[in-house]
Amino acid sequence: MKRNILYLFLSLIILFGCKKNPVNENDDNNSTVLQVDCIAGSPDCEKLYINGDSPYTLPNGSESPFSGFADPCIRKDPTSNTLWLAYSWPNYSFDGNTPVPSVDIHLAKSIDGGVNWSFVKKLWSKEQISNPSNSTQLGYLDHETANFIPVVENNVASWYGVRLNYFVPNVGGFSQRPFDSFHITVMRTSSPENLTDASSAKLGGSATGNGWNAEKLIPPDLSNSVFFWNEPALYFENGKLYLVMVAFVYEGSTPAMNKNNIYVYSTTPTGEPQSWNWGYVGKLTDPSIAAELNGERLTQVDIAKGKDGKLYAILTPDDWNTTYNDFNHKGCKVIELESIDPPKIKRGNDGKIVVRAIVTASDAGPLGSAASGYDPSSATGLLFTKRTKNQTELKAEIWTTGISF
Repeated sequence: MKRNILYLFLSLIILFGCKKNPVNENDDNNSTVLQVDCIAGSPDCEKLYINGDSPYTLPNGSESPFSGFADPCIRKDPTSNTLWLAYSWPNYSFDGNTPVPSVDIHLAKSIDGGVNWSFVKKLWSKEQISNPSNSTQLGYLDHETANFIPVVENNVASWYGVRLNYFVPNVGGFSQRPFDSFHITVMRTSSPENLTDASSAKLGGSATGNGWNAEKLIPPDLSNSVFFWNEPALYFENGKLYLVMVAFVYEGSTPAMNKNNIYVYSTTPTGEPQSWNWGYVGKLTDPSIAAELNGERLTQVDIAKGKDGKLYAILTPDDWNTTYNDFNHKGCKVIELESIDPPKIKRGNDGKIVVRAIVTASDAGPLGSAASGYDPSSATGLLFTKRTKNQTELKAEIWTTGISF
């Protein structure tokens, strides 16, 4: 009888003890693939709440179809125990009574290791402007997908930041954002709170209009392509600042998914950002790598070191949904890198990419969920964006996963 009870007890441990983060084996170092499905009611994932901030509501106080928190970037302050979190905040502007979708970027912090979070400020707010490439077109300059990183040199801490910008016209809104308005802003200052007004420089792709005064960075294999940069991330090593970006290449109005790859540039960041010289480092991903990770391309990139000191890329595999005419995000995958310079993905003894973690949301709609960020110091583990998106609404939430590597 006691033996039967012991067998039952061990069986329950096997059945339920591995429910969080089911494992697979990476053959190169016998490490596990941490895995979780962030569905409603999951014991592994929890919605992230930020004291003092909440999703946007309409002027009459009712729920907005365009709202939430998204695109998390989390970093530990090297001079204290504070954790900082930048995130996108979808909302509406109004052209008369007509709502115009807009995105701001907010900043929050935690002083207890990521257990509790408090709103700090609007890091960047939408700006009402006329389109520099079409002065008769009125609308807003929006900001999203912020990424930042602290660097200590000669006992002095600096914060480098980057964000995406684009123009949203009053007439047409999000669906009519002109390709030639997409550009990247890079900056440096003394603290995350000061990034709002930091000295900065603009970078663009071949599609970026001259009116935005952006330096154009063109990879060798895209010299004849029409593209803009998106989903920027930063990493610093050996005195160099690395800028990792996704090229959104278009043929007409349709994305050329086989050319939407991730590229790496670098600079030695001395002087003001406008004087930085950016050099091409290489291509991190291509269609074959995307296919190996179950996507047509890889996007929404973040670069972070793990607790083990290894370098990781946090990525979203996605494909193009022709029914919705939009990108279908297929969760998050964390892969190990051998190096950033040159960009090289680590492979195991079997030749396969070394995957460290996988986060999915099987209850997501046809356009999926993704956009993740990570800092090994945070009790949240990997942060993951869950979203509901269709032709009439976008609602997003940031969830904690507990996945830590």
